[in-house]
This record gives sequence, C-alpha cells and structure tokens, in this order.
Amino acid sequence: MPFIWVAIALPVLLLMQRWIHTHLHGIALLLMGKPGRAVILYAIILFPGVLLHELSHWLVATLLGVRTGAFSLLPRMQADGSVQLGYVEYYKGKSLGAFRESLIGGAPLVVGTAVILLIGYRIFGASNLAAAIQSGDVDILAAALTQVFATPDFLVWLYLLFAIGNAMMPSRSDQRAWPALILILIAAAIVLSLLGIQQVIFSGAVNAAQVVFGYLGSAFSMVMAVNVLFMLFLAGLEALIGRIKGVNVVYGRSLPPNA
Repeated sequence: MPFIWVAIALPVLLLMQRWIHTHLHGIALLLMGKPGRAVILYAIILFPGVLLHELSHWLVATLLGVRTGAFSLLPRMQADGSVQLGYVEYYKGKSLGAFRESLIGGAPLVVGTAVILLIGYRIFGASNLAAAIQSGDVDILAAALTQVFATPDFLVWLYLLFAIGNAMMPSRSDQRAWPALILILIAAAIVLSLLGIQQVIFSGAVNAAQVVFGYLGSAFSMVMAVNVLFMLFLAGLEALIGRIKGVNVVYGRSLPPNA
C-alpha cells in the first residue's frame, strides 16, 4: 500500500505544486503590477521552503565531501520564462559519481519530508487525526479537528507546511544524475541475481522501502491536505484582487521554478 499511495499521490502533488506556483506568481503580478516586483513577492512567500531546499543541498554536499561554491536565495528569471528561486553550486568532478550527485539532488525531498512529518506529528498531532478518520465516528473526528485548529500559532505552522511542501521537490537539474543511478542499481541487481544472494538482500530492501514509502506517503498526504486549503484561498484571493483592480492574469504554458 505505501508504494501504491506514493505512486498516486506524487503526480497529484506535482500538479498541485504547478498550479500553486503559477497562481502565486499571478497574484503577485496583480498586486505589484510589474514582473520584477512580482517575482520578489512570489519568492518571499515561498522563502522558508526555498531556504530549506538550498540548505539541504549544501549540507548533504558538505557531508559527502563535495566542494561547494556560490549559494544564492535571490530569485531570477530564466531564459525559458521560469523563475529560479535559489541555487547551490557544487563541483562536479569525475570523482563525484552518480550516487553522490543523486543524494545531493534528492536531499530537499528527504529533509523536507522529515520536517513536514515533525510538524505534522509533533505540532498538529496528525496521529490522533488519522485515528479519528479511521474510526469513522463523526464526533471523534470533529474533536480531533478542533484540537488541530486549537494548535498554538496554527496559521504559522500551516504556512510553513505549505512553503516547505511546495519547495521540496527536486528540480530538473537536481534529477540530472538519477538515470545513471538507476542503471547502476539495475546492474547491481543483475550481479546479485547471478551470485544467487539476491533474495536475502531483496527481502531486507523491501522491508526498508516500505518504511520509507510509508513516511513519504504520510508527508505527501499532509502536504496535499494543506494545498487544498491554500488553493481555495489563492483562487478566491486572485478573483477578489482581479475584480477590485478590473484586470485578470491570462495564463499560458507555465513551468515550475527551478531550485
């Protein structure tokens, strides 16, 4: 079940993220009036998530002994019209390898998932809410939701979940080494199969993967729930600003920001 749920949730989450990034930029443009200022406002809204994203790259690269270069959290427009909200440079020498580069590229997803789970379970008590949903009792569910909304600094933590959840996905540049890593893993599986020891290793790997995908699925579920709330809010806010100003943003083909 964890594998199936992550496989379903991931594309849904990516579609949500694309919509949110596009309309956040649109709202910023409606408010600021000029594209340059709109990009700045858009970047400020997602800043906590972008900061965690780039720090994750830098931290994992440092721990792996990979020399890092420039570090930036300033947004800038790309040639294809997308917005790069930040970046970390690291040196891609021959000794880097696909494995280490994949770990660096995937670091924001791992760290972002960990932070989301901490906020969800330690701050919002997501385990109690999940138990209430499974019980099917409306009164128990209402009590659990009331407890969630009564969380101190509820809106602050909700915003952090939103900002982190919509900036933790690896960008296209982060995924550059993944095809090579997949080929390496396939080759390793073939070698283990020829050696006849694949069953023991495979069994252990499946158990570990179930745990990892279980946590990943929980984090995706939290982010999707938060995104639904923010998407409704953003849609209403954009319609209200457009009505007040008498203008609307016309969306064409948009690309998610690189990070």
